[in-house]
Amino acid sequence: MKIVKLFPLIVLSLCIIGLLAVYSTDPLRGSGIDLKSFFWRQLFWCLSSWMVFYLVSRIDYHWFIKLEWILFLLIIVSLSAVLFFGSGDETGARRWLFSRSVQPSEFSKVGFAIFLAALLSASPEEHGSWWLLFKISVLSVLPMVLIFVEPDLGTALVIIVLWFSGLFFCGFGWKKILTVLALFGGLMPISWLVLKDYQKQRLLSFFSPQSDPLGRGYNVLQSQIAIGAGGFLGKGWLSGTQSQLRFLPAHYTDFIFASWCEQLGFIGGILILILFFWLIWTIFRVSIEASDLEGKIMATLFGSMFTFQVMVNIGMNMGVMPITGIPLPFISYGGSSLFINMVTMGIIWNIAKSGGKE
Repeated sequence: MKIVKLFPLIVLSLCIIGLLAVYSTDPLRGSGIDLKSFFWRQLFWCLSSWMVFYLVSRIDYHWFIKLEWILFLLIIVSLSAVLFFGSGDETGARRWLFSRSVQPSEFSKVGFAIFLAALLSASPEEHGSWWLLFKISVLSVLPMVLIFVEPDLGTALVIIVLWFSGLFFCGFGWKKILTVLALFGGLMPISWLVLKDYQKQRLLSFFSPQSDPLGRGYNVLQSQIAIGAGGFLGKGWLSGTQSQLRFLPAHYTDFIFASWCEQLGFIGGILILILFFWLIWTIFRVSIEASDLEGKIMATLFGSMFTFQVMVNIGMNMGVMPITGIPLPFISYGGSSLFINMVTMGIIWNIAKSGGKE
């Protein structure tokens, strides 16, 4: 595939922008090499992740398919361990193991995508059947519920997107998919009771942030102010009141896109959008050109996952999506997210280079 040559360049461009964005929001920037600095930590994770990308891209992706049940078991065990032994944050959410150094829910996204691709590619003759739909739905509920009760609403939604994308790609009818969704929809009132107060406030703020500008609507309003203040060309590198004076919450994680736009304006925001569009288009091209079903399904699931994450993160920065805590791939600060994204890119690159040959 000709796109193989450009694929690493797109990923590298996003990683560089991510490092620049994290540096611009780092309160310890300019103080030399400091392990407490967000930038230096992100740089270390970035370099390590590129080594992982190289190694994973040289492993035949069919090998991952053969580990389907081992991956699923690791997902369930690690997510269960978080609930009993995990480290929490100031909101009370338990999402990390080993003193907040590993976030199993990030691993679960890629692991579940591989597991789902293995199940669907193993029985193509059953595509569209009620039995396969029931089996996949039940197995999807297990990791989704474990992630939801951490709570991590954003990643739980990613699992649902992977489930839907896999079924839709494999020819399951709308009526069957909507029937299962309707059954799950009946559990929504119960899920509302499980949500933490801050998650409820985030969802409610989506409908009317102006009703409580200093409370539940504060985050999204500050994000909109930051993006609007950037104008067309931005306020300049390392400039801007919302991000530099920290009026904007989570300006190096969830709302890093708003921080970037305040500094580099509409042009800077469009640059990120173009790179993500190019990346996602390339992933789906890999899916189309892969000559075996395993590669097609896996690349499709990864493409759907990245599309959803980018749309939701940028949407919540602009106030057109509810705040769910989904990071912006390659841009937001965070080692677990960057590491897993690079593992995903390595698998996709291997699919592209292999041409579907087993």
